[in-house]
Amino acid sequence: MLNVLYEQFPKSVRVCGMSYPIVTDFREWIRFSELIDDESVPWEVKCRLMLQWYQKRFPDDLEAAIYALGDFLSARKLYFATEENDSNEKGIDKPVFSFSDDAGCIYSAFIDSYGIDLQTVPYMHWWKFRILFDGLPEDTEIKQRMMYRGMNPKTIKDKAERKRVQKIQQQIALRKRIRKVNDYDIGDMFA
Repeated sequence: MLNVLYEQFPKSVRVCGMSYPIVTDFREWIRFSELIDDESVPWEVKCRLMLQWYQKRFPDDLEAAIYALGDFLSARKLYFATEENDSNEKGIDKPVFSFSDDAGCIYSAFIDSYGIDLQTVPYMHWWKFRILFDGLPEDTEIKQRMMYRGMNPKTIKDKAERKRVQKIQQQIALRKRIRKVNDYDIGDMFA
């Protein structure tokens, strides 16, 4: 696990024992996640496009190369101490935010909470962005939207409150289902 208090954020990924420099700016990784979520792009095309996140050259083992990018996107070394912890990830059945749908909320939360204008910041490492995004105060609009989207109204006993939550969920519903890439999806690309 990476300790951000004294270790630098990585600028490369390791594939088959070799280090490969990658693009690390948060804007590019938001584009990467949007590419993954875009169901109109076939997986074979996505694979080729994903390799553009490698600088200079990419690994010969394309499957391992895509997995390495997926690990970087998820900030595996930032959030998980060991590979075994992957199975302990909180499985969210439905998406609670979208970089596209919630762009304005995210943008304003960064300005209000950190004084960071995401439009003018020249560079921010993806993992730094992730840490700051995850650390946004619970009273920001994006965190409130995430909370409501993650709620299961069926668990609310009070009928009026359940109805209120359902109405809020309808108002802030994401426009499309975000597809989360898993190991099976990546494996199917190379089958």
